[in-house]
Amino acid sequence: MAIGIHEVVNYSHVAVGSLALAGSALALGSSKGSSLHVRGGKLFAWMMLLVVLTTAVQMTFEFLPLAIIMCLAEAYLIPSAILAFHRDWAGFRAVSWALAVLAGLLCLFTLVQLVRLNLVGDTLFIGPGVLALMFGFLLYQDFGMLRNSADRSGNYWVRRHLIRMILAFTFAVMALIRIGIQVGLTLEQTVIYPLLAAAVTIFLVCRRYSDGAAPA
Repeated sequence: MAIGIHEVVNYSHVAVGSLALAGSALALGSSKGSSLHVRGGKLFAWMMLLVVLTTAVQMTFEFLPLAIIMCLAEAYLIPSAILAFHRDWAGFRAVSWALAVLAGLLCLFTLVQLVRLNLVGDTLFIGPGVLALMFGFLLYQDFGMLRNSADRSGNYWVRRHLIRMILAFTFAVMALIRIGIQVGLTLEQTVIYPLLAAAVTIFLVCRRYSDGAAPA
């Protein structure tokens, strides 16, 4: 039986998503700054951007607001993380401003979803509100960085990179457990549980790479 375009897109999505998770495992399991870590991180970043593209195609078959949020989040988080180590690039500020606008739109979109979900149903939804707070925090960070990037310590840029890569991995996990393997969690649990784990990890990262700590 002939395979349709929908199946091809789905198979491609699973393939590049699996490679992205393999890249993340490689990066997380190796020493920070090592060639293995860098290669794993690059594999994760490029494959996740391909996941965004395949998801966008999938949205033409079935519209899922959470998938849209995940796609736009990855499109923001990964370039933002990469730019933390490419501050001498001529387009750094222009792209950083564009990404800040995207963070603002994500904050607005998740707020709209918070209102929509709580208006149409009897159940209280807080997941979109948690996402809105997260994107608002990232937007606040972006504005602070854009106002004063010259005097930042090396550890600031390490924190900025790691926070965004941790959240990019978190959104990949959300997609996996909600849309991929479907482990039976509610929409709220799909959002809140991974973000709680990410928050703990980010807290530890910020302690490890605080401005008063030894340079990374």
